[in-house]
Amino acid sequence: MKSVYFVITLSLVLSCNLDSETENAKPNTDIFGNELNDDSKSSISLLDSSEIFIQEVLHKHFKRTLFINDDEQYSYNIFKEHLNGDSIIDAVITLNRLEYAKLKAEESGKPFKAKEIGYMGPFNVFFYYDGITNTLSSPLIVPSSPLLPLKVSFENITSIDFKDILIDFRIRNSSYKEVYFLVNKFPQLVFEWTNFDGLGSPQEEAYVFSFNNVKERNVKDIIVNEGKISSIPNNVDLFTYEPVIMKKNKKIKEFFFLESEGKYFTSKKP
Repeated sequence: MKSVYFVITLSLVLSCNLDSETENAKPNTDIFGNELNDDSKSSISLLDSSEIFIQEVLHKHFKRTLFINDDEQYSYNIFKEHLNGDSIIDAVITLNRLEYAKLKAEESGKPFKAKEIGYMGPFNVFFYYDGITNTLSSPLIVPSSPLLPLKVSFENITSIDFKDILIDFRIRNSSYKEVYFLVNKFPQLVFEWTNFDGLGSPQEEAYVFSFNNVKERNVKDIIVNEGKISSIPNNVDLFTYEPVIMKKNKKIKEFFFLESEGKYFTSKKP
């Protein structure tokens, strides 16, 4: 069995607020210019604003934090969920820069080579939006193929009161899953494993994940079972095809969260 681990070298550690819409806004203001302090909350949420305003704020933040040119074409998606202990809705916002990846491939002089590896690079990004403070994090770059955007889902792993973040990404004919917990209002990578690898090849493998309550631990364990990929249609693009994976009874691994290390570990015993 193969599992591949990638280090996110371009992620920043600190979150940052958006630029204020007014020139005289103070550093401790939200995206609307409202002052923030420990005892006050903004009465307006970005997610409750008009679509035009949301686009304006997000585009401004994308361009400022990723140094995006005004003429670059990109796409983004917003996934809303309760991601912490307060009652205000939060969000994960993904950004896909496929056109920029193709441009960089042309500029490199090796466009066919770049296409062969699915334009692999730092072209998929996500941001965390904190609803109660009306702030967007700095970008978390997930090195992957931009032929598909990041796939976002949520699970109750650390609490029954709010969700944790799961990110799936593609590298050629393989897919990987990451789990993030919020630490000081910033997503922290705590787990990564293969969804499937070698899609369409004799070495094809797949896995299915479940989350298990353990009485003596506060955070759910992650159980990895062997999976089986359903029949793949003829003439599909294996770099973008999303296979159906059926769970098999064979358990591969069980991971437990070690709070002192801030990540998941597994026993060396079978």
